[in-house]
This record gives sequence, C-alpha cells and structure tokens, in this order.
Amino acid sequence: MIRSSQSMKLVLLLALCATIGACEGPLLVILPTTLPDGIEGSSYSQALMTDAGGGEDWQIISGSLPLGLVLERSSGFIAGVPAETGVFSFSVVASQGGFTIRSGERSFGLTILPKLTLGATIDAARQNEPYSEQLDVNGGTPPYSYQLVGLPGGIIFNDTDGTFSGTPTQPDSGRTIRATVSDSGVPPQVVTRDLFFEIKPPAVMITTTTLPDGTTGIFYSQEVMAVAGFTPYSFAITAGVLPNGLSLPTNRRTGVISGIPTQAGSFTFTIEVTDDDSPASMDAREITLVIN
Repeated sequence: MIRSSQSMKLVLLLALCATIGACEGPLLVILPTTLPDGIEGSSYSQALMTDAGGGEDWQIISGSLPLGLVLERSSGFIAGVPAETGVFSFSVVASQGGFTIRSGERSFGLTILPKLTLGATIDAARQNEPYSEQLDVNGGTPPYSYQLVGLPGGIIFNDTDGTFSGTPTQPDSGRTIRATVSDSGVPPQVVTRDLFFEIKPPAVMITTTTLPDGTTGIFYSQEVMAVAGFTPYSFAITAGVLPNGLSLPTNRRTGVISGIPTQAGSFTFTIEVTDDDSPASMDAREITLVIN
C-alpha cells in the first residue's frame, strides 16, 4: 500500500512537470571553490565543473575577467593570456537544461600577478675601485631568490638580495655571467638571463702637477700628461685662462700647451681630460703657470 502511494506521487509529479514543460532539480555545485593565480603575459587555463559532470552552459553574471581571458560557454574553461594585473572579482552561473532544469552560481576572485623581469645589463666594474651594483628585478612576488655563475675574482655576489660588491684588482675585458631569479608566487616564476660583465682598467688620470715657468716672447711648449683609461684622450680648459699667446692643440688630442706668451703674470686654470670609454671617465687638475 505504501509502495503504491509513492508510485502515485511520482506519477502526479511527472504529470505536473509535463504540464509546465520541465521541473527544477537540485542546485548545481560549482567547483573548484577558488582559482589559482595567473601571471601577466603567460597562458592561463582553468576548468570550471559541476557535480552534474558536463553539459552545462556557463555565463558570467557579474564582474569581469581580466583583459585577455574569456569563459568558454560550452566547456566552462577560463582561458587566454591575461594582459593586466590585479584581483578580479566575478560571479558565474552554470545551467543545465532538459526535463529537469538545474543551475548553480559561484563567486570568484582571480589574482593576476605581475610578470617577473630581470634587466638585461649591469654596470661595469673598474679596477682598484669599490664596486656596488644590484640586479634589476621587477614584478613577480617578493621575496626573490638568486643564483649567479661566472663572476671574476674580486667581485662578490649576495644571493639573498641580488647585490654585487668588492674591489677588483685585475681588469677583465668582458665575460658572460648567468643570473637566475625566482620569486615566491604560486606558481613560482623563474627568469634566467645571460649578462655581459666587464672590469675596466683604472680611470684616466692626469699625472702632471706643475708646469715650468715661461718667458714672454720665447716659444713655450709643455705637455700635461695623462695615463690609464681608454685612448684617445680629449683635453680642455674648463676654468680660468691660459696666458695670452698659449693654447692647446686645435684637435685637443694631447695636453700640449704651446705658443709664444705675450704677457707676464701668474695664470691659474683647470685642465680636464676625458677618455674614449663609454661612459667616459675624466680627471681634472688645477695648475698655475708663471710667465716671467
């Protein structure tokens, strides 16, 4: 009798559903409950699914995905290459038609992390001068971890903060060093780059400290000497003036001060030398020249 009663209820329910065209079933349970982070500029793919096991129609009903990502309506995949960073909140609805209609909603927050980048260059060191430099790292999720191979002697690399230090005692015309940086994101980002590293010889330096006196009316020629750096050099008077009648060469490639002085007196000037390095090194010296 009980079984007959239950059968009668089922028949009545089916008849009612047939009259209205469909019946509403239990809510769909959307999974996963959270989404993994994405990385700017990197391919992203994450499937949404329900306890129904497929055949759902998917839509975003509020909020939006990051630029570059789309929700595939028939499969429930969120896919694409995100082109912006931040946290993006949105809600989706999954629905399943047929004789029994089922639907479900879930809200998500999707985080797109900045792309981890490593600069392509580092400054050169210079022989016998203290050196301090740091890898140019941006984006990703700090803190970072570092690895580096190939450094010459005299330079120390700190793998906790990506800094270089030391005072090299020998020049090095250039070598390739390999730097690898990893961040703390999930998933972690790793970037490796080969960098050119050079230890330049000492900067150009003026060695002349004084010049001999000259005499009016008598030809005078003396050279302000410079060493180190990269030749050819370029000389210039940057402060004060030379005695009347004296000058540097027109091409300024040497520090020769020459001519026939026409005026007696004490003349103080600053001479500067610049070498052919890039960027150039320079030195300057204040000199007093007496013309009797």
